[in-house]
Amino acid sequence: MVARIHPVVRAYNAAQWDLATTGAPEHRDALEHLGAEHTRVYTSNPAEWDAMQQLYAGRDALADAGLRREVELLYRSFAAAQIAPDQIDRIAALEAGLTDLYTNFRGTVDGAPIANNEITTVLRESDDSEERREAWEAGKQIGAAARDPLLELVRLRNASARALGFRDYYAKSLELQEVDEGELFALLDDLEERTREPFRALKAELDAALAARCRVPVEELRPWHYSDPFFQEAPRTGAADFDRMFADEDIVALATRTFDGIGLEVRDILARSDLFERENKDQHAFCTHIDRLSDDVRVLCNIRPDARWMDTTLHELGHAIYDKYLGEQLPYLLRVAAHINTTEAIAMLMGRQAIRPDWLARVRGLNEQEVQAMAAPAHAEQRIAQLVFLRWGLVMVHFERTLYANPDRADLNALWWELSERFQMLTRPEGRDEPDWAAKIHLAIAPVYYHNYILGELTASQLGSAIAARTPERRLVDSRATGAFLRDELFALGAQLPWNETLARVTGERLHARYFVEEFV
Repeated sequence: MVARIHPVVRAYNAAQWDLATTGAPEHRDALEHLGAEHTRVYTSNPAEWDAMQQLYAGRDALADAGLRREVELLYRSFAAAQIAPDQIDRIAALEAGLTDLYTNFRGTVDGAPIANNEITTVLRESDDSEERREAWEAGKQIGAAARDPLLELVRLRNASARALGFRDYYAKSLELQEVDEGELFALLDDLEERTREPFRALKAELDAALAARCRVPVEELRPWHYSDPFFQEAPRTGAADFDRMFADEDIVALATRTFDGIGLEVRDILARSDLFERENKDQHAFCTHIDRLSDDVRVLCNIRPDARWMDTTLHELGHAIYDKYLGEQLPYLLRVAAHINTTEAIAMLMGRQAIRPDWLARVRGLNEQEVQAMAAPAHAEQRIAQLVFLRWGLVMVHFERTLYANPDRADLNALWWELSERFQMLTRPEGRDEPDWAAKIHLAIAPVYYHNYILGELTASQLGSAIAARTPERRLVDSRATGAFLRDELFALGAQLPWNETLARVTGERLHARYFVEEFV
C-alpha cells in the first residue's frame, strides 16, 4: 500500500504547491486529477478495504506496537477515502476548483482589484469608516463565488460519511482524527464560559479605543472597524505600535536567527520556500512537506515588514521544523506529526515569541530600556490576541458543525452572524444577507480543522510549561536544550502513539486547559 500511496501523495503535494505559487490552470488540472487518483488508491479494490477492516478489528493481536499503529493509521486513511465511485471525480473537481478560486480571486473596490494584504493594511491603519467598510466588503466578495460549489462539496462529503454509518462528515472527521466529539465540545463549552466575562470586559476597552480612533460612537462599531476581516486577530487601538519594531527589519533573517538559537536549521527550508507576495500567488500562508520520506519541507508566505508577518513566518517555520526533524528511521505511515494539533502547537509556540521580552532582547536586539517599555503592552497584546482568537475559533467550530448537520438550511448567512454576535460580541451589519461564511478558506479546503487551532493553543501552553520545567534555561529563546527537547522528545516520535499519549509522554500529562487559562485568562 505504501508503495502505491507514496508517489501519488508526493505528486499531489507538488501540484498543490505549484498552483499556490503560480495560479496556473495546468496545476489546477493536475491537482484535480491527482486528488481523484489518491482517492482511488484506497477505493479501486473493495477487497482491500474489506481486508483493511479485518486487520483493524484484529490489531490488538499484533505483538509489534509499531505495526499495530501503522494498521490504525492506514485504516483511518482508507476510511477517510471511502467515496462512491461516481462521486470521486466530482469531489476532486470541486476541491481543486475551490483551491484555484481562493488562490486567484481578488475582491474589488471601485472596480479595482485589491489584495488581501492591502485589505488588512486598510483595516489596521485607516481611521475612515467608509474606507474600512469598502475594504471589508471586498474581502467578503469571494463568499458569493465560493458558496454553491462549497455547499455541493459539503453534501457530497456527508453522503460518503453516511454511507459508512457516520452521522455526517463532521462526526466522521473527528473520529478519524482521534478526537472524541463529546470531550471536545465539553472542553470548548468550559473555555467559552471561562473566557466570556474576561472577553466582554476586554472588548469594551477595545471598542472604546476603536470608537475614539475612528471618531464614531461605540454603538456604531461594525465588523469593519476591527483589524482583520473576521475579527480573529487583536484590533489595533494605537496603544502600542509593534509594527514599528519591524518596519526596517529583515523578517527572514530574524526568523533564521530564532531557529539558530535553538539549534534547529531552517536555511534549507527557506531556500525551497516562496516568501514574498506577487501576482497570481496564494495570498495566505502555509507549510507543506512535499515528500515525508525526504526533508523537502517548504513554507509559503507573503511577507511584509510588520509584526503580523514576523509572527506568521515563525509560525510556519514551526510547522516546518516539526516535519524536518521527524524520526528518520520511522516508516512512511508513522513519519508524520503526532496530530494536527501538535504541529499547530509548535507553530503557535514559535509565533508567540515575536513580541516576548526574551525574543525582543536576544533576537530583535532591543536594549533593556526598550524591552521594559514593550513588556507590559506585549503581554497585554498576547492576552488580547488569545482571547480574540479563541472566541473567533468558537464561531468557526460551531458554524462548521451546524453546516454539516444541515447544509440545506436557508438561514446559514444569518446563523453566521448569530454565532458572531454570541461568541465575538460583534454587531452584524444592518440588512446584510451574504454568504460571508464562505469567504473563509478553511471550510472549503481544510474541513473540520479549526478545533485543532484551539487545541493547539492549549498544547502550546502545556509545552511551554514543560520547557520551563525541563530545560536549564527554562525558556525557548536561545536555548539549544529546548531545541533538543522538542526535536528528540516530540518530533522524533512521529505518529507512533495517539496524540494525547504523545503529549503525556512529552509533558507528563494529557491535554487540559489549565496552563492556557493560567497564562492568558
